Amino acid sequence: MKKSVIVVIIIVFFICSSFMYIQFKKHQASESVVQYLIEEKGYEKSDIKSVQSVYSFLGIPTYYVNITFQNEPNIVYSYFSHHVKGQFEYYDHSGKTIPTEDLKNYDPSSD
Repeated sequence: MKKSVIVVIIIVFFICSSFMYIQFKKHQASESVVQYLIEEKGYEKSDIKSVQSVYSFLGIPTYYVNITFQNEPNIVYSYFSHHVKGQFEYYDHSGKTIPTEDLKNYDPSSD
């Protein structure tokens, strides 16, 4: 009985530790991308409407950040949050296809 309780405690500890690590990495990714946008791309913090970090267990990249800007509330831009930062994708919430020349925050240097 005592051994099974210890095993359960160890398993719960590892599960909680993994969850906390993922949350920490997501927070770190968000901070990194926001810092990149402000310091390297010249945005103001007030230009950013929302920031959402995403963790993908089997995806590449594992962590990325979705940014919505105040001046384009229906467009979500996805950014790498690793050593090389930059946009890698964008999409419209409504599913409409938007030409890149109509996007206000599109970064062609990320192509």
